Amino acid sequence: MTRLPEWMHPRAELENADYTRLQGVRTPRVRHGFARRTLRILGRFFSEMLDNEYIASRRGLLQGIDSRVKVITTIGLIILTTIVQNITTLFACYLLCLTLASLSRIPAKRIAKMWLLIPIFTAMIILPATLNIVTDGNPVLVLRHIQSDHFGPWRLPQVLAVTDDGLYVAARFILRTAVCITLALLLSATTQPAKLFKGLRLLGVPKIFVMTLAMMERYIGLLARVAQEIHLAKLSRAITPVGLKGEQKSLAAAIAALFRRTQALGNSIYLAMLSRGYTGEVHILQATQPRLRDLLYAGCVLVIGSILLLLG
Repeated sequence: MTRLPEWMHPRAELENADYTRLQGVRTPRVRHGFARRTLRILGRFFSEMLDNEYIASRRGLLQGIDSRVKVITTIGLIILTTIVQNITTLFACYLLCLTLASLSRIPAKRIAKMWLLIPIFTAMIILPATLNIVTDGNPVLVLRHIQSDHFGPWRLPQVLAVTDDGLYVAARFILRTAVCITLALLLSATTQPAKLFKGLRLLGVPKIFVMTLAMMERYIGLLARVAQEIHLAKLSRAITPVGLKGEQKSLAAAIAALFRRTQALGNSIYLAMLSRGYTGEVHILQATQPRLRDLLYAGCVLVIGSILLLLG
């Protein structure tokens, strides 16, 4: 029986080990390199793109609304969310978003994913506002006693603590962020890109802006596929793991290669589109006139938004 080469053994000390003693012993956790992690991220990106196309093709409330009406109502609800200050009203706005998501048959896991990301990023931004040096209020949690009461020209309190008003401000900020992101998710997940771009053009958005969005949406998947192939090629040719410097060099080379291919691909595609008569306008086969249910939806959103504004 031919022995394996020395470089294929992950650990040299395992060559002469008694494998009967290793039964039941937990093996060390394998740390995946940068290439494997990037491949997993790109795989999730492609799956989310397919999920968006599947959700937009479903029969739901928002899927059947005209794109112009959805854009206007979404912008109006986002403005309403930034205006109101009452946390109860913000919670009602979020319940409205969840109701729209349920009527539009959006999977609950898509909404639940945001609650894993929103508190992390927003907490890092709003965390200083919970302290008494920024927001006055009754101390809820004392963090540290301050010996010096001056820091340059500023006067410091005797203790560094989290206040109840600071927690209220943080909760309001996190809830407002959640509502705005959920509204953006409802618009993007329930509207096909061509209809969304057509609605933006009918609302008077400049052609160059819509054309840039259309090109980005059309070829971001292709560029992500190229990045996936680059990392997969690196992984298939790697025998042993490299250190941090090796990963940094590989990342820099991948970024440079992807930039060159993107520039060349973008120029050739744009020239090919111009030669075929592309003018930047988005054309769809469906009717573009608002229907009765579009007006009813806009009216319902207007009434509910007015009530929330009065309450907030």
